[in-house]
Amino acid sequence: MAPSGDVRTATDRAVEAIEAAEKIFAEEMGATLDLSPAAKTALIATITAAIQAAVAEEMRSLTTAL
Repeated sequence: MAPSGDVRTATDRAVEAIEAAEKIFAEEMGATLDLSPAAKTALIATITAAIQAAVAEEMRSLTTAL
């Protein structure tokens, strides 16, 4: 059995996939829009904040439903 620190849950894998998708999307959009590195970073931060807000809202609705 692997130590608990080595075990990745489905949630861990989903978080990693979302983070990777955020970066890929921002890079593609940045290239398409010819954004500066600072603007790409701002785009990543905006996407991240929107996803985190959506997840937090869903968590609140699930918690309230219980």
